[in-house]
Amino acid sequence: MVDPFINELDPKYRVDGSCWKFIPVTSDSLFSQKNDENIFKHHLIILQLQLAVIFTLATLIHLILRRFYLPRLISEVLAGVILGPSVLGRFFPNISSVLFPYQSIKILATLTRFGYLFFMFLIGVKMDVNLIRKSGKREWTIGSLVIVFPLLLGVHTAKEISLNVDKIDERYLEGVALFTGVLMLTSFPVVAILLMHLKIINSELGHLTLSSALISDLISVVIVNLDKFGQLTKLASSHVAIKSILLIIAVILFVITILRQMIFWIIRRTPEGKPVKDAYLFFVIIALLVVAIVGENAGLQYMYGPFILGLTVPTGHPLASTLIEKLDTIVSGWMLPLMSTYCGYRSDLWELNRQPPYWIIFVFTLGFLFKTSCGFIPAICFKVPLKDATALSLMLTAKGIIELGTFATNADKQSTVPQEFTWGVLIVFVLASLVPILTRLLHDPSKTYNGYQQRTVMNSTLNEGVRMLACAHRQDDAMSAIKLLQLTNPTTGTPLSVYGLYLEELVGGSSPLLLNHQLGQKSSSDGGRWKPIIDVFKYFKSQCTKPTQVQVFTAISPPSLMHEDVCWVAFDNAVALIILPFHRKWNRKGNMISDSKELRAFNTKVMNKAPCSVGILIDRDQARTSSITDNSSTYHVCVLYLGGKDDREALSIARRMKGWPSVYLTVVRFKEDDVSAQNGWESMLDDECLRDMKHQSKDNGNVLYKEEIIRHGADTSVLVGSILDANYDLILVGRHSKSESPLLDGLSAWTDLPELGPIGDMLASTVISKPVSVFVVQQQFRVSSLDFLIEKQLNHDGMDALIEATCFWKDKNHPSFQQLFRVPNPGLHPQP
Repeated sequence: MVDPFINELDPKYRVDGSCWKFIPVTSDSLFSQKNDENIFKHHLIILQLQLAVIFTLATLIHLILRRFYLPRLISEVLAGVILGPSVLGRFFPNISSVLFPYQSIKILATLTRFGYLFFMFLIGVKMDVNLIRKSGKREWTIGSLVIVFPLLLGVHTAKEISLNVDKIDERYLEGVALFTGVLMLTSFPVVAILLMHLKIINSELGHLTLSSALISDLISVVIVNLDKFGQLTKLASSHVAIKSILLIIAVILFVITILRQMIFWIIRRTPEGKPVKDAYLFFVIIALLVVAIVGENAGLQYMYGPFILGLTVPTGHPLASTLIEKLDTIVSGWMLPLMSTYCGYRSDLWELNRQPPYWIIFVFTLGFLFKTSCGFIPAICFKVPLKDATALSLMLTAKGIIELGTFATNADKQSTVPQEFTWGVLIVFVLASLVPILTRLLHDPSKTYNGYQQRTVMNSTLNEGVRMLACAHRQDDAMSAIKLLQLTNPTTGTPLSVYGLYLEELVGGSSPLLLNHQLGQKSSSDGGRWKPIIDVFKYFKSQCTKPTQVQVFTAISPPSLMHEDVCWVAFDNAVALIILPFHRKWNRKGNMISDSKELRAFNTKVMNKAPCSVGILIDRDQARTSSITDNSSTYHVCVLYLGGKDDREALSIARRMKGWPSVYLTVVRFKEDDVSAQNGWESMLDDECLRDMKHQSKDNGNVLYKEEIIRHGADTSVLVGSILDANYDLILVGRHSKSESPLLDGLSAWTDLPELGPIGDMLASTVISKPVSVFVVQQQFRVSSLDFLIEKQLNHDGMDALIEATCFWKDKNHPSFQQLFRVPNPGLHPQP
């Protein structure tokens, strides 16, 4: 290979004045026998050195800035600024001339644009156009207003200021329009990346922002291309403009008809569950390059053709997911960061020592204030909360890699002075830094469920029934959940509402979805994956002889944020209990067949953030297929009661099961041998909750209550082992995540699964071969001021002080007081 970029004015490349000496791209070696061998004159060596320096410097900067929750884009731009004329070129010009010679920058720029082309294609692949169809009036209004008025009025005003105030030459007006238009755009990819960075992409605010950004981005594409055709009509004849329009339409029609049909043919030719053949992937890549070349020659910018081709690829499996799997790492991790670094390299901060033109000041101040207002005002009109409306308007003005890519692509084509380019990169840098910080201050996802208290099975009344959310990653998860749900629904006096949630990983898309199948909502991808889950819950409803409400949802989101969907569905439907599948699976022979670390991390996140009680179901009884409703077989349930809120919740769930004639319920209470330790607020609540079990144990042959005296944690371990040998079908136990009871003394140190607690960890051991299922329960609880006051007074002054303290509390219907005294009528409370 020979160097394609040879400086024709440099005489050192000449041989005897007339012949050219071609410099090879690669070096013979550092220890070559040639006397004049200089490895830095070979462009491949220079490119490799440049990439090593760029990524090393950007990584070191990001290690510092990530502590401030700044995106990696900031580190990449800073790395380019340091390596460019602002720092290295000004203070160390000799090193800069060796590391970044003039001709090597052309190669680096070509590589960045090549990566940007693939990035735009992947953005089209990830984008779900059906999100527009699902958007309502609110999303359309916000998305339209935030782009139409700022773009049209901003560009027009900037041109007028540049002509009448700054007195610039008319040939630079095209650069002014480009600069202003880019900064007034709302980019869907940038907003999606920001929402992923903030981890709110599948929140209610995230869905609203993402839908508005998608609508705004597509409207801006139409406006920009119409403006381009208008300029073409002015600069050339109408015949040339019409010809260009017809060519572009022909390219678009070719993509959305012929190429789209071939893409669907590839999908049909790929068997279910099988990867796409490499030959098909090569065809898509070749089509991508051809569309980019033909589209640019027809009048489209080189990245619009691949973007349109990407939109024709259906999201999800198999083609979209395979393309993202093959291309996303090298494009987003290697090629695309070069674009932001290249923009930082081309910026010269020393150009900013002069006063900026007034039109730039207008764009940076009044322009962005007007754009923010266009997003804030309609959001307030649609009754979005004040802080969320402010955060929404800020996120719709976010800037990032799309704006930098547009600047870099058009800087050589348009009449753009270095100062304007530097100002553009600086504005993107400032907004990319401030918007995430301000959004975090305005919208804190951890406060979403504050004040959402007493949503537990224990506090659910018999009249309103219990609402339970069963999560499933696959069909056997749903089958395990309905066996537990059938046990909790014995009579018409204990109504049950079930919400099934199928959790699917977001692959081949950037728009998370939450589908309610009762409303007929569908995704653009194949729905065959969640149909078996829907059938399981339909079967459960058909088998229920009592009135039971069943709704099924599907959540498609990134694995790291999947727990947010679970918490939101539970919050939105006032669920009292979430049922999660255990991360370990057993087959019918009792052998463990899978152990998923991702599923375990998901369960832990749900338990830490859930707005209600949570239970993890460990199902070892895969061989049991008979239903509890046919009363053909007995079902033995045991509750291990050590005391505390988690055990009270587990007992409340078991209390709903004792209505079945074929269910035999055993409650084993672990009691300390120290009688003085059994006094206090928690012990009184435990005694009250167990009172009915003690009475029913005498009269009801299906209920057995017994107490075991325990001295320390070793006795607890021995007793749990003996209970496992008693051939129970289901064991319920509380998590006891923060318990300091002597009953658990020493057991926490040997816990491998802290999300299950000490007892749950023992029952989930892999050495257990018996087909016994375990349900580990954690009660939702947030300490209120009244709970704290009651506990404090009770521990110091006894029952009289408790009543006296409650008399001064305004909330006469507080659940803690009603639970303690079993008060059916709020009027029985002492009047304040």
